[in-house]
Amino acid sequence: MSIDGITGLDHLVIATRDLDASRDAYSRLGFTVTPRGHHTQLKSANHTILFPTGTYLELLGIEEQRPANAHYAAFLRKREGIAAIALKTPDARAAAGPLAAAGFPTAESVDFGRPVELPEGTRDAGFTITQIDPAATPAGHVFLCQHHTPELVWRPDKFEHANSAIGLEALVIAAADPDAVAATYARLLGGTVADRGAARVVEPGQPGDGQVPVMVATPDRLQWAWTADPAFATPLPFFAGFVVRIADPVKAQQALQKSKLPTVVSGGVMRVNSPGASGAMIAFAQDFDLNALIP
Repeated sequence: MSIDGITGLDHLVIATRDLDASRDAYSRLGFTVTPRGHHTQLKSANHTILFPTGTYLELLGIEEQRPANAHYAAFLRKREGIAAIALKTPDARAAAGPLAAAGFPTAESVDFGRPVELPEGTRDAGFTITQIDPAATPAGHVFLCQHHTPELVWRPDKFEHANSAIGLEALVIAAADPDAVAATYARLLGGTVADRGAARVVEPGQPGDGQVPVMVATPDRLQWAWTADPAFATPLPFFAGFVVRIADPVKAQQALQKSKLPTVVSGGVMRVNSPGASGAMIAFAQDFDLNALIP
């Protein structure tokens, strides 16, 4: 059973030193990237990549270093990539108690917003986030994200992608001890751990939007999918990348070929290494088969 107040994965935060370059890279990969937003209080800026399944990617850059964005500044001093994952919640403050009781202490919740340009004018999208103590979540930073104005974030006119992406299929974690890391995320997300030979997979405990599996494997196994990726020099464990579900493999392959970014295609899975995607390893697949990704 999931911790009360957590309903799945909301989005992945991909921190970048050059937000313009990241926007261009993800556009080249065939994603529809939203216009730049600015987090007024946090002094950060972002672009989002939205999926109709209720999840999204956030490309995040720092405009001015502040205590509120210290985690991302520290992360970017070392590398680019998935710096945090956000979990869905209807009430970020109310979830703090159940999290602490389950062994996941939290910081004080924070309210913030960002202006959104709409045809009828500018409106402010509002959020409340609750940070989980990083010591409790191996692999990276995890926080709860409550959307007060979801209609301003999930824009149906931004759901269509040239690569035919329709949702996040899995979060990928590189770890020396997959059993221990998978057990922690199963407890946090309310899922069960499946032994897939070379990997452990935290399978969602319930169906619905945001219910994304978490795949944990050792770098030597992930190397099969993302050969010689420089991100494997990162201390373990870390959020290595993600799998995107596509509706049309032909469209996806055409978009990736057009991007001119190195792509490996095998077993129905298309893979892009982290240098082409702001530090995140990406796999594209229509029917996700873990054995095709990591045999």
